[in-house]
Amino acid sequence: MKELLEICAALEELGDAPCALATVINVEGSAYRRPGARMLLTLEGDSWGMVSGGCLESDVMDHARRALQSGLPRVVRYDSTSDDDIVFGTGLGCNGIIDVLIEPVTEDLKEAFVTAVRACHKSREPGAVATMVGNGEESTCSNEHAFLKEGSWVGSEALAQVLNIHGVESSQTSLSNDYGETPVFIQQLLPPVHLVIFGGWLDVLPLIHMSKEVGFHVTVVDSRRRLSSRRLFREADAVFLCSPAEALSQIQVDDRTVGVVMNHHFERDQETLSSLSQYGLNYVGTLGPKRRLERMLNAWKATGAMISDEFVQTIHGPAGLDLGAKTPEEIALSIMGEILSVLNERNAKSLRERPTALAASA
Repeated sequence: MKELLEICAALEELGDAPCALATVINVEGSAYRRPGARMLLTLEGDSWGMVSGGCLESDVMDHARRALQSGLPRVVRYDSTSDDDIVFGTGLGCNGIIDVLIEPVTEDLKEAFVTAVRACHKSREPGAVATMVGNGEESTCSNEHAFLKEGSWVGSEALAQVLNIHGVESSQTSLSNDYGETPVFIQQLLPPVHLVIFGGWLDVLPLIHMSKEVGFHVTVVDSRRRLSSRRLFREADAVFLCSPAEALSQIQVDDRTVGVVMNHHFERDQETLSSLSQYGLNYVGTLGPKRRLERMLNAWKATGAMISDEFVQTIHGPAGLDLGAKTPEEIALSIMGEILSVLNERNAKSLRERPTALAASA
């Protein structure tokens, strides 16, 4: 979502200046980016976003200039499955096939794209953008776009009608031939992960910074109510100076919301967990050793409170992956890794141990 929002901002800043949007629409085998990766390019060579790790960008820029000159979209295939991929001048060596759609940005495309991304970000409701791709030749590539709004496709009348007739609800990003003779690329849009950090000490800072770098929406809850926290944690999107219960009552909690409890105070951490138990977060991280968490839960149960097994299963204490982290920055990194692994339903381990390519699973 962060990359898409940056592209939206650039589109609005560029106004009527000619620009092209490149989108990875299909990957077979291994690749640095997955379908849905986008890159905005101008004739002057400015760009936002990436479609690879830098291997394809120069060639994509050349194709973008040609697309802008002709006014027609195109699909470019990069095949690095053989040793002869140097003919493309890319030297990828990734052993994968990457299809990139490159299209001049029209008013219709700009409106559909910006509206869909901004709506998903603001409402925190999943959305989607659809593009009729064609077979890759300039003369037959389409330039029709639609976006999912409140359960219905709107935009290009022909494309929206087809998607509404088939009752398409985007559950993943993919290129499909199921809706007629012309392939359609549908990109699922998900709101940013919302990280709620409960704490007010300096070790909150690296966790905020790393979260913002990967595009999380970050809220800090300082139950000590220190006014200086607003200045100290200004990189966060919101800072609440109140109890956890008060803060959570004002936050839109959904399945993309996670929490990290780092008050460094036994009673305040216990109070926070008690408040979080009323919400269905997929991940709750707590600092401190496992026995500290057990003491907290036992003390909580001793009050007669009912703690569901489902909630206990969401608690990761101590929070983070086993990286041997020691400094606040390293601990923040390990926590970020664990949050991503839980949300992506992955068993965090070295990529070299994967039996299949990264693109083989969503």
